[in-house]
Amino acid sequence: MVRNGYFKTLLSSLFILFFGAVISSSQEQGSFIQAAYDAIQRGNYQTAIENYTKAIEKQPGFSPAYYGRGLAFAYLKKYEESISDFSKATELDPKYHQSFYAQGLSYTKLGKNQSAVDEFSKALAIDPKNSIYFYARGNAYSFLGNNENALNDYTKAIEFDPQNGFAYYGRGVVNKAEKRGDAAIKDFEKYLELNSNKDGLAKEVQRLINEIQQEGKD
Repeated sequence: MVRNGYFKTLLSSLFILFFGAVISSSQEQGSFIQAAYDAIQRGNYQTAIENYTKAIEKQPGFSPAYYGRGLAFAYLKKYEESISDFSKATELDPKYHQSFYAQGLSYTKLGKNQSAVDEFSKALAIDPKNSIYFYARGNAYSFLGNNENALNDYTKAIEFDPQNGFAYYGRGVVNKAEKRGDAAIKDFEKYLELNSNKDGLAKEVQRLINEIQQEGKD
């Protein structure tokens, strides 16, 4: 299952969503958040954390600052710290679905997949048509060995975004595990059609297809 490379891609998309919140901050606080944003763009995550912390000191109730600092911690693989900040962000703003989702990603990285499912479910309760959230929860279910729920979530992810190649890949893995070879091959071929080798997975996907075809001959 895809974890590492896609995890960083998801963090990047979350960070873009975060930056829109800067417009609601004070000028001084906004300057710290701008500095943090610039630092993350350069890969200087510790500097970003320092600036988010200064923004929090200026306005402790500003949830996007905790969210942004949580992302910076996640980039540094400090997942316990990121979870603490994401939790604070949602405490301050219970509708902050991006932060529930980001917290779920950090739980996934720690192998706490039931906690990840819980957080992804909270995000989906607020944003119930989000393909990426369904895909992420499908991964967590898959890691828990709950193939039925994983299959349902991957299918929902595809329903809400037919271009979500990763969801086809995930569903293909589950279909293969459940001995549904024809369905798995269709999913893997759709993944290749959508994503080609941009994720570096084409060789692995083709290996899985070949393995299924060989099993059908035996």
